[in-house]
Amino acid sequence: MFVQRAIVSNAAGRSKDVAFWQINLFKNVMIYSLPLSAIALVPSVVTLYNDGRVFLVCAAIFTLLSIGLVSLNKKINLGVKKAYVVVMLYVLAITLTATLGAFGIGCVYILALSVFIALLFPRNVAYASIVVNFLIYACFTAIIYFKLFNSPLISHYTMPYWVTYSLNFLFLDVAVIVQIRYLTNGLRGTIEKKAKLLKELRAEITEKIIRNDVLKESEQHYYMLFSLNPSPMWIYDAETLYFLQVNKAAIEHYGYTEDDFLNMTIKDIRPKSVLPDLLNTLQHNRTEKSWHMTTQHRDKYGNDFHVEVRCSTIPFKGREARLVIAQNITEQINHTQAIERQNTKLKEIAFIQSHLVRAPLARIIGLSAVIRQNLDEPVDQQILGFLDTSVNELDQIIRSVVNNSQEIFPEDSLTGQVNNKAGVETSDNDPLPQIQSA
Repeated sequence: MFVQRAIVSNAAGRSKDVAFWQINLFKNVMIYSLPLSAIALVPSVVTLYNDGRVFLVCAAIFTLLSIGLVSLNKKINLGVKKAYVVVMLYVLAITLTATLGAFGIGCVYILALSVFIALLFPRNVAYASIVVNFLIYACFTAIIYFKLFNSPLISHYTMPYWVTYSLNFLFLDVAVIVQIRYLTNGLRGTIEKKAKLLKELRAEITEKIIRNDVLKESEQHYYMLFSLNPSPMWIYDAETLYFLQVNKAAIEHYGYTEDDFLNMTIKDIRPKSVLPDLLNTLQHNRTEKSWHMTTQHRDKYGNDFHVEVRCSTIPFKGREARLVIAQNITEQINHTQAIERQNTKLKEIAFIQSHLVRAPLARIIGLSAVIRQNLDEPVDQQILGFLDTSVNELDQIIRSVVNNSQEIFPEDSLTGQVNNKAGVETSDNDPLPQIQSA
């Protein structure tokens, strides 16, 4: 764990993209290659020391130790660590090739470096390593061709063989790097696509959570608007007409329990006399989204009352249903009927005043004029009889008007009001004063 934290100490918290896996690959290479290299270095050092190549022994040991120290240093940037490893291995490969004159050992190191760079570095660096490898083998070719200094390569390889080996190696190097980069780019595309899908999925999940929260809030509002509404409300199945849900107000107003409602249809809360109108209304409004009607309902105790019903089509648990709000309007209807009865009585009073009262009153006026014209002569008894008859008729008509007025205003007495204003106390049963003969 210490070695892992030391190598990738400044790469913590990265997302799992290609760079993340490149960092982990570098970590694993260092963890496993450093101990194995130390073990493999022992026989090489012994062989080179016995062969008198002390410089190569020192170079190998220095390379291994410096790579280990730089890789485990937490203060050094990860990019610097990778670059240092590449440079030191390039130097070691060039040194071994130049001093030992062995193409094979240098080729192994350089090919391994090509793979290392293609896997752990960006694309431009990977392709740049091909150019570096070409320049290295071009320099060795110049050394062999021009014999720039005394190198074992000059004695071990002829120019044609060296060129052949170098070209084959460069071809293999290019093929390996291109394939690795192709694989890396495919992996990068897959990871990016996966990251994009994951981001979209998280956004969708977040949106779904928000929608669920809004839905829960809407359900709470629905509960408050439906269950706690003071007006009776219910939901019934559009096909079977069975109640599906009722609120507390419906239970209180109709007297049925919730279980009673759920075993009933909307026909069970109506008098039989209005059932044909109900069926006709349902048939007529079958495709309508909302409508209203005035009808009669019946509670559990057999009491009929007038209601105004407002109905809307809603989905309920996967079925088409109707949401109903019922408002008891019995008092309004009774009040309207009372006003209509009062209007009828007023019309009767108006008719009596305009037609019946005027006839005896006109006769009285005419008889009074005759009497005044014959004041010096004895009054004709027949005229007085006519006058008495007209007065009695007028008295009966006035009593009828008073009675009709009392039906409209039962708490008031029209006769008493009139007499009280005049300062006279009379009774409806008192006869009018009889006119005596002069």
